[in-house]
Amino acid sequence: MRPDLLGNPFRNKHTRLQIDGKVVKRLCADGREALPDEYSALLAGHGSVITHCFPHPPEGRYRHAFAWEGEILLRTLRAIREAGLQWLGVLHTHPATPPVPSAADRDGWHYPSLGYWILSFAGGHPDLRLYQMEDGRFHERDYDVL
Repeated sequence: MRPDLLGNPFRNKHTRLQIDGKVVKRLCADGREALPDEYSALLAGHGSVITHCFPHPPEGRYRHAFAWEGEILLRTLRAIREAGLQWLGVLHTHPATPPVPSAADRDGWHYPSLGYWILSFAGGHPDLRLYQMEDGRFHERDYDVL
């Protein structure tokens, strides 16, 4: 993967990631619309600021899992690169469970330099959390909505 495409939003341990409020609104709307299936999107921007989301196409959604495979992942990463952005994270929903990484989330995460976002609808209202993987464990991180 090209080093200029793969971001490192946690480069400075004390930096709070930031996400554009319009991106949050879109993720919440799209995630709710996908229910009861899981929804996922690649998040992009520059440095530690997320300014864009690139949703997974609806035809690849599952009820209890999410996956970015093969051509879909490559096509989306190409779109991020062509937009002059860096890949900064992945978001997926937990339609009926809290926004806490599961064992499957932990085992399937291969990009520890990126943010791992979970949007839960378990309580009826969207609950968005950010995690960083360090030493094989997820740690919740604070973030700011712009």
